[in-house]
Amino acid sequence: MKVVGGPSAGRIAEIAGVSKSTVSRALSGHPSISDGTRKRILKIAHEIGYEPNAMASSLVTARSGVIGFVIGEMENPFYQEHIEKVARISAAAGTQLMLFQVPQDGELADVVPAMARYRLEGCIVIASVRTNAKSLTACRLHGIPVVLINRVVHDGSASSVLCHNEAGGHELGRFLLAGGHRRIAIISGRADSIVNRDRLTGFRAALAEAGVREVAEVNGDFRFEAAYQAARELLSAEPRCDAIFAVSDLMACGAIDAARDLAVRVPDDLSIVGFDGIRTAAWPAYRLTTVAQPADAILSRAVALIAARDPNRAPEISYINGLLKVRRSARVPAGYAPEPEYL
Repeated sequence: MKVVGGPSAGRIAEIAGVSKSTVSRALSGHPSISDGTRKRILKIAHEIGYEPNAMASSLVTARSGVIGFVIGEMENPFYQEHIEKVARISAAAGTQLMLFQVPQDGELADVVPAMARYRLEGCIVIASVRTNAKSLTACRLHGIPVVLINRVVHDGSASSVLCHNEAGGHELGRFLLAGGHRRIAIISGRADSIVNRDRLTGFRAALAEAGVREVAEVNGDFRFEAAYQAARELLSAEPRCDAIFAVSDLMACGAIDAARDLAVRVPDDLSIVGFDGIRTAAWPAYRLTTVAQPADAILSRAVALIAARDPNRAPEISYINGLLKVRRSARVPAGYAPEPEYL
């Protein structure tokens, strides 16, 4: 069909012999339009090559089909992998993803004005983004539902989906103890991080059950370079630790590189374990034993909560257990088996 002046809702209305408002309602799936009229309008739209403007349609439907994904620092590959995963999951759910990056030392409130301009279905906020009552109130006032990843608020202002970080830390503590380790050191992340706190709580609980305390704790700030230096500090002390729990995989990889540079054999002289399950951890250079976060399950749940967008549904908190992946960076205790691909 030849279209003069280009495809438009007005041209569809002219061809179909209906009003532009009828076309708009038909294209948005409004129940007031009969199936016959809707099919006829959709057929004409297809024939003339008309593509509705998603943002304009959102003004009518109050639904943009867009989910915001709010991130902070990008150094940790764990968060880079999150972007790829949530984009795939959003597309499968019939929604689009829009990325918002909070500036260094900023907070969620800094990007709320930008998010409000796009009439988002809601936003998913990762744990590295500073979030407080002011930020969540700003989202609520702009009608933006919030789902927090690996962070919990108990005032009912946001839903949360979390890896069970405390349980994962506990499992790693038991793993090192089962391997005969007693001189265990910790490379921790930021003190204000809930993820850091929960993983350490679980890990220390496992040690306490065996009457063991860590011999040292140094801060790696969730960064590779800082953890590398922290590990060098630990490994230069006497008597030296025989195992290191790094609160994140990125820091564990830094510790492995530090041990290698100091000619400390991993795992013969030193066991190192991490937490997250980043792809780098599986590389032959590291073969890191870790608790992998179930990122696909966490992000799928977060997207589903936003897609449901039920105003009568109270915010909820969901915990999903991580998975221990036994590789070659730590002594393998009896009863544990490394993943076959790492043999």
